[in-house]
Amino acid sequence: MLPYFAGMFTDPKLQREFDSVVVRKSLPAGTELMRTGDTITHIPIVEKGSLRILAQDAEGHERFLYHIMPGESCAMSLTCSGTKRISSVMAVVEEDADLLMVPARYMEEWMVHPEWRRFVNETQAQRFSELLETIEVVAFSKLDEQLWNYLVKRVQATGNHVLKVTHQDIANELNSPREVITRLLSQLQRRGRVTVARGAIEVHMASELRPISEERG
Repeated sequence: MLPYFAGMFTDPKLQREFDSVVVRKSLPAGTELMRTGDTITHIPIVEKGSLRILAQDAEGHERFLYHIMPGESCAMSLTCSGTKRISSVMAVVEEDADLLMVPARYMEEWMVHPEWRRFVNETQAQRFSELLETIEVVAFSKLDEQLWNYLVKRVQATGNHVLKVTHQDIANELNSPREVITRLLSQLQRRGRVTVARGAIEVHMASELRPISEERG
């Protein structure tokens, strides 16, 4: 184990079992780790980098949900593996990632370990809180606020203020027409919040705390 994860569990028995079965995987940014409908065979724990989680409906429409950061896992994977269900979300590598893939069958076996139960419970509580935040943004915010929130979240996940993303990519993940996203990005650029270039968007985080609603006119 690398130093960061050497002390992931203080229970030596659990740590030994974890080390003996975990599979390491390194994936470049943009890789689809999991798609909606896939059978859950492994639970990913992010060691380095980050994952972007999206909901996907039967027609293939996507909606950004949240990010998984180092030391964190996917609550959906934990839940679905425990109930032997297929994945209800799509996971995409946000930035080059090193993952620890735990075979799904250990999800239930390790519930005898208090530390594993705590890890699972804390993961599910955190993801539930993030889902509520996403629902609130989608339900009560105008699309320009949703777009700005989406851009900020992606910058926070990578630490890179320049996002290599197209207008169509954003439109797909916010389930919006590309033309609308292009128009809203132009508005954000006029307000000094972003600089739009071909295939990239620079996000000016200094304006993060300024409410979008104050700038509408």
